[in-house]
Amino acid sequence: MSLPKEARLSAGFSLEEAAKKLDISAGYLSQIENGQRQISSNRAEEIANLYNKEREEIFLPSRYAIRKVKNHSA
Repeated sequence: MSLPKEARLSAGFSLEEAAKKLDISAGYLSQIENGQRQISSNRAEEIANLYNKEREEIFLPSRYAIRKVKNHSA
């Protein structure tokens, strides 16, 4: 399993380049890479796609949150 930073580097992106393509700040991406931020399943997928990897190759399921929306009927 590859870590996000290793995947980014092997894809040839600097932190700033990858962050710009993902439309997030470099600081935020750095926090993701260092395990300081949990991210949505969609964001994990975007990062994996940018690096030409499968999401599971980069992130453990505990690193991103899959949120389910409850249907609140009145």
